[in-house]
Amino acid sequence: GVSMHRPKNADDLLDMLLSGNTERTQSCTAANAESSRSHAIFQIYLRGRHKVSGTTATWKHSKFSLIDLAGSERGNVTTTNKQQREGANINRSLLALGNVINAL
Repeated sequence: GVSMHRPKNADDLLDMLLSGNTERTQSCTAANAESSRSHAIFQIYLRGRHKVSGTTATWKHSKFSLIDLAGSERGNVTTTNKQQREGANINRSLLALGNVINAL
C-alpha cells in the first residue's frame, strides 16, 4: 500500500526501502529464479535551505522516483497457469503505462 514517512537519516530511508521490498510479491518462473510479480515506486522528497550571511534563505526542492516494474516473461516460459495469468496482467499494466508515457 501507499504510505508517507519522514526519515531522520539515511539509515531510516534505507530501512524503509528494504521494508517495502519485503512486501512485494515474487515467485520463481522458468525464466527467472526471483521474478518480481508487482510494481514498486519509492519516492524521495528532499527540501533544503541555503542561507548566505546577510541574504534571504533560498529553499531548494527535489524529488527522486525509483521505479521497479514487475517482471514480464512470455507465457511459454512460465511454470503455472497462475503465473501465466499474472504475466498477462503485468503485460497489460505495462502496456497501459506505455500508453500514458506516450500521451505525455
